[in-house]
Amino acid sequence: MRVFLLACVFLVAAVNFSLACECGMEGSAGRIYKGSKVRAHKYPWLAHIRSYASRKSASFFQCGGSLIDEQHIATAAHCVISRNGSPFNVANVDVFLGKVKAFSEYTKAISVSEIWVDPNYNRQDLSNDFAILTLSKPVKFTQQISPVCLPKSEAGLSNLTVSGWGTTGPHSSASDTLLEVDVSYLTRNQCNDIKKNFLFKRNGIPLSMKWLFPVPGVTESHMCAMNEQTMGNACSGDSGGPLMKKADNGLHYLMGVVSGSWAECGEGADIAGLYTRTLYYKDVIMSMAPNSCWKD
Repeated sequence: MRVFLLACVFLVAAVNFSLACECGMEGSAGRIYKGSKVRAHKYPWLAHIRSYASRKSASFFQCGGSLIDEQHIATAAHCVISRNGSPFNVANVDVFLGKVKAFSEYTKAISVSEIWVDPNYNRQDLSNDFAILTLSKPVKFTQQISPVCLPKSEAGLSNLTVSGWGTTGPHSSASDTLLEVDVSYLTRNQCNDIKKNFLFKRNGIPLSMKWLFPVPGVTESHMCAMNEQTMGNACSGDSGGPLMKKADNGLHYLMGVVSGSWAECGEGADIAGLYTRTLYYKDVIMSMAPNSCWKD
């Protein structure tokens, strides 16, 4: 079964926070299917990532990411894996922080010094779809650039938000404006059932025969979410971007990163989004990004 990747290819046409554990605060005043525009700098941890196969080419893969401390970006593995299966050359990856407009606004790119990709990443089912980018130098925190909080648990998940500059529907172009959409957390059983229903319908198999044909469940590294009212979800170009929970304390937590789905967004009314679980990589993140902020 082919899992749809949400990375896209495009053609190129001061208030200081201390390094204490401050995170997840909305800044001053995606692509996302059936989403709404985001207030400027609402999510100051959001990164726009461009990966070039070659600097001689004008084409690049667009993805999102999240700043988790002063020098590290959490994103999806497939955002930084080239066609030959190896990570992109660090010299060919640009990170932009503090962006409002993805293409019409000029901001200076930040270079990358290291790319860590889960060695168990699987292209077929997108399991272990996680990567960490180390920026060439630490960034200075401002109201426009600051880190997201990381969760100590997945308890109480219900309403979540996805944000990015990806396409706005199947076969559409990327959004220059940052978009967001609310999605609802799905239990593993709910997601597995939705996945099975989708595959049976796609292949013309009656749902009454579900018990006859086993379907592999969602991988342990993934969680699922979708907007059950509007069917809004992440889209191409949103890969690696944040799946966020806004807690009662007003802080935003990175619960997962956009990984993929079973089809392009908007092609069906019952397609859940797959998100790599942040907590699945807690030990890796704490080792590589020791200044990241974990909160209850």
